[in-house]
Amino acid sequence: MQPYIVLLGVAVLVNAFCAGLILSRDRNRLENRVVGTIHIFAGWWGLCEIAWNLAPDAATALGWMRASAPGWIFVGPLVLHAFIALVGGTPTLRRVLATGYAACGLLLLLAWSSAGMVAGAVPTHWGWGYQVGWAYPFFYAVTLATIGCGHGLVAKVLEVSPLEAVRRQRPYVLLGMLIPLAAASTTDVLLPMFDVQVPRLGSISFAVMGALTFSTVLRFGYSMVIPGNFSDEILATLPDGVALLHPNGRIRNVNEGLVRLAGRDQHELHNTEFAELLDCSLCLPTDEASRAEGQLRTHSGESVPVSVTIRPMCDRKQNPLGHVAIVRDLREVESLRSRLVTSDRLAVLGKLAAGIAHEINNPLAFVRANLSHLDGYWKKIREPLRRGEAIPAPDLQAILNEADDLIGESLEGVDRAAEIVRGVRGFSHAGSPARDPADLNELLEQVLVMAGPRLRGRVEVRRNFGDLPEVYCAGQQIKQVFLNLVVNAAQAAGDDGLVQITTRGADDRVEVEVADDGPGIPAEIRERIFDPFFTTKPVGEGTGLGLGIALEIVNGHGGDILLESAPGAGTRFVVQLPVDARQNSEARRD
Repeated sequence: MQPYIVLLGVAVLVNAFCAGLILSRDRNRLENRVVGTIHIFAGWWGLCEIAWNLAPDAATALGWMRASAPGWIFVGPLVLHAFIALVGGTPTLRRVLATGYAACGLLLLLAWSSAGMVAGAVPTHWGWGYQVGWAYPFFYAVTLATIGCGHGLVAKVLEVSPLEAVRRQRPYVLLGMLIPLAAASTTDVLLPMFDVQVPRLGSISFAVMGALTFSTVLRFGYSMVIPGNFSDEILATLPDGVALLHPNGRIRNVNEGLVRLAGRDQHELHNTEFAELLDCSLCLPTDEASRAEGQLRTHSGESVPVSVTIRPMCDRKQNPLGHVAIVRDLREVESLRSRLVTSDRLAVLGKLAAGIAHEINNPLAFVRANLSHLDGYWKKIREPLRRGEAIPAPDLQAILNEADDLIGESLEGVDRAAEIVRGVRGFSHAGSPARDPADLNELLEQVLVMAGPRLRGRVEVRRNFGDLPEVYCAGQQIKQVFLNLVVNAAQAAGDDGLVQITTRGADDRVEVEVADDGPGIPAEIRERIFDPFFTTKPVGEGTGLGLGIALEIVNGHGGDILLESAPGAGTRFVVQLPVDARQNSEARRD
């Protein structure tokens, strides 16, 4: 068998293999379907070449030559169509494409019905060659025009692309286009037009183009000519939303999870600004990952709490391709977090329970004593009044004066007890996450009232409150942060210790400092004190949740908690909060 026939057989297999792989990557993408069709047509073209070169006579060979026409007549429009689908095209290019398809359709009918395209078959030492007809130059002109437009479009896009990974692929893509054009033009068009018969390399050159295309996939892990399927088989099963972003922040592709979460069609999300879907100040870093929590706006107008993680995406040569955004639904997490925060708040109240009980018992005790005195006075004047006897004026005046004092003291005691109960009820309630203007100095005073029974007689509390602007925050949550820090500081300071609370404003942020003169925190555990369930207290005296929840609350307001501590030098916590915390937290680095 002629080596040329073997080479054609290899080309047919390679083209079939390339078509199968390209369509298997993502058959729903138009560009993949078009490129796959090119290789299917090239495979048919090569198969027909094998048949006509093995044909026993000229008539049979001519029949196979004309049967191969679909494989090579539509090459030009298909190449242009592939690149318009990949990078977009102007209305002019789309008109050129439509004209090219129409012209090739007419040429195909001409090839099947007359000698206008292939006039005859001539014998060669490897099989058969063909003689071109009068319409063949028109086919060549259409092919050159459409492939030339595609080449110009791709060259321009590759040159100005912001993606280094795409620019690195430029030689591979252009070479893959030029090889079929040069080889097919020379061996299949130009030489036959001058009755020079050589082995045809057109279908073989498309096999080479397919090999070059897949070499970019193996080299870079990504090819702009045949985009991958975005791992649909895996991503479709994920409950989290995943989006592939261009470097400019526009959505390139999304999985079904994000479609369900956003309540929008996949085509509607395509090329949309990712930031338009979210109510958070998440930025897109070029070289680092970032994470933030915010609200996702659905198609129905509902706001869904989500966490967003964005990481850069690169090819195998570490050339940037864009970003991958992972959007996680936090509705269930928010519910669990709310219950956990409430549980921690009740745990703090448990620590204060003994002091609160004592604080309520004091006013109740003197109210009880005052009522006993009033009962004695009432008995003293009740009998004379029943008998209609007059009570000496000096005695009655003294009783009335004493009764006024007793009633006033009793009402004051009842009000004091009621205020403590209101404070406990208000603090133990989950509260609203809505953020409103609040005076942090006033919140601190309320916290000190709550913690007063625990602090009184044990530690000295010094206030150094500065002038602060009102801060947009969830007041109940911020009070919980302060109460945790104050109670911890009092425990660290011990009996006769000092707790100092300082507030100050700095630009668009405020700071609340809680410092104690206790023994400090050892360096080996300093990095772990915000970890959930980590505690240095004896079993049964601490849950290890207080500081972790406090940090989570402050981070959720776009702030941070700073820690300074050294053995023997006390501990200093500084809570930093933005003045306007109505928006969610800024992106936090992973």
